[in-house]
Amino acid sequence: MRRTPQIIVKQTEEWLDERWRILWMDNPPRQADLSYYNGAIKAVEFLGYSWKRDENGKHTIIKD
Repeated sequence: MRRTPQIIVKQTEEWLDERWRILWMDNPPRQADLSYYNGAIKAVEFLGYSWKRDENGKHTIIKD
């Protein structure tokens, strides 16, 4: 199966959702998990996408 841009965006959104859940498994969050998540978000932005996260931790990625 070919990975289309739509599939890649969906998989990335799901991956970010998972990273967000992992980040908040510990209270307070571990610095390593926070850095990993923030680095992933910056990579998404660097590739020309915007993102948002709802109150439930669900991510949406939008091509600028």
